[in-house]
Amino acid sequence: MDLLNMALSLSRKVTPSSQGKRGKRLRTSLLAGFWMAFTAVQVTAGDVVRVHNWAEYIDPEVIDDFERDTGIRVDYSQFTTAAELEADLAAGQRYDVIVPTDFQLERMIKANQLLELDLQLLPNRAEVSDELLARLSSKNRAERFVVPYMWGVAGLVVHQKAAARALQGPVTNSWGLLFDPANANSLKSCGAVLHNEPEQMLSVFLNYRGKNLRSQSARGIEKATRELHDLGIPLGSSGFADLVEQLAQGRICATVTWNGIASLANQNGELRFMIPQEGGLMFIDSLAIPRDAPNKAAAYRFINHLLDPRNAARNARATHFTPSLDLTRERNRRLLPDIALPSQEERRRLFFLERLSDSQKRAVDTAWSQLDGRDRM
Repeated sequence: MDLLNMALSLSRKVTPSSQGKRGKRLRTSLLAGFWMAFTAVQVTAGDVVRVHNWAEYIDPEVIDDFERDTGIRVDYSQFTTAAELEADLAAGQRYDVIVPTDFQLERMIKANQLLELDLQLLPNRAEVSDELLARLSSKNRAERFVVPYMWGVAGLVVHQKAAARALQGPVTNSWGLLFDPANANSLKSCGAVLHNEPEQMLSVFLNYRGKNLRSQSARGIEKATRELHDLGIPLGSSGFADLVEQLAQGRICATVTWNGIASLANQNGELRFMIPQEGGLMFIDSLAIPRDAPNKAAAYRFINHLLDPRNAARNARATHFTPSLDLTRERNRRLLPDIALPSQEERRRLFFLERLSDSQKRAVDTAWSQLDGRDRM
């Protein structure tokens, strides 16, 4: 009998029904102990775990600690768009851990690209928010194949005083702040810009109009893009660092961006991030093991390391995004006492960016090129 099966066999003999909470704790302790023994046997000296993650999306010291504690070297690479991750996989690059975003999951699962996870090898998954797991369940029951890593929201970020001055009135919590032609014209004087991510921008614009990007024909996509173009608002920089700098310096008074970027830029407290009353775009980035991963044992160990609440909190502080931790638990909340979370009412208004068909993506790319030639901030 191997160590993993031995752990499971012994743990089943100590059942919650016969031992109550004490039995649960003993069972967990047995599994945790044998998990350490199992991974120690599976991982050998000189092992490497190949991790492919979004850029600037981890505390480097969390990687250093993993290497020191396990002896496993982390071969760490980064990508900047979801399309780049898919292109790397299609080109035959092999990784042990990848970080796909929510709209990629259905296709990747259907294409049999992801390993169905053995959750008993991820004891720290118990610390993950049930709400996030439930949301992933709508993506072809993706919670069987991935574990949430970080999540966030695209909303409006405004320089409160500058925007109010330009509008000569209150700053409303609505996408109409940017998408109403009169407001857009007023905000040009203080630096309103459009987020240079076509699918995200079209998704929130159509949501404001009571429509859905996924249901649009090529003609509908072209029409929506033309209406955005007619607002006369320039595109913002596609560079992460540039956008943070421009917001921090007050060169942009209103735009659409992710809450983590807004938090990084809000160095003097003059920015306000809002989830508009019509709803905000939500993302969940998750940890996954490709089916052809060369070192699955090390991959499980690395993922479990990231899910440790202390490491999840460190990564959240480094990235300014929200970790997948269940922050309704007091011990987890104490790790991040200052983190701002959307209210329950705000979370009900969140929606995912849905994956488009190939023809819709071509229509978006073609139409957006009309905007992309415009002067940038």
